[in-house]
Amino acid sequence: MKAKAILYWLFLVVTVLPVAGCSGGGRGSSVNNAMIGSQAPGFRLKDLTGLDVSLGQFKGKVVLLDFWATWCGPCRTTMPMLEDLQQEHTGAFTLLAINVAEPPEQVIPYVRDANVKARVLLDIDGQVAIAYRSNQIPMQVLIDQKGIIRHVQLGLYSSMKEDLWAEIARLQ
Repeated sequence: MKAKAILYWLFLVVTVLPVAGCSGGGRGSSVNNAMIGSQAPGFRLKDLTGLDVSLGQFKGKVVLLDFWATWCGPCRTTMPMLEDLQQEHTGAFTLLAINVAEPPEQVIPYVRDANVKARVLLDIDGQVAIAYRSNQIPMQVLIDQKGIIRHVQLGLYSSMKEDLWAEIARLQ
């Protein structure tokens, strides 16, 4: 793991998680909401097969980024919810599950054992999470067809799936 990724996770463990936990819950924070209406930071990450995936290749489509980690309990709950949402509304959006700062040898067995169907991208050094100001996971970022951030959602809460669908439907 690179030094920046270690510093990122140290920041989470020391400052954010003791206060908010990784479960949190809600429709965003002031830091993340400041990104709404701005251009989504571009990125290029490898998927679990080693292929390069960039945000730019999804221009013209609605994209939902899900920042997560294998150790995060709420992430283990949100992933199936997001996959169900994508299956229920096939073609309405593209789900990219961005694993933050974990090595492939940790992510691949988890994805296989948990039967994760989403396209998983590896943000090994945590730079994409930093660019998106992901100070809590799980975190979902909804990006419109023009590459503009339209919604940021943090944590796990009871109406999460419905709230995300309402936001996605507005972009159709």
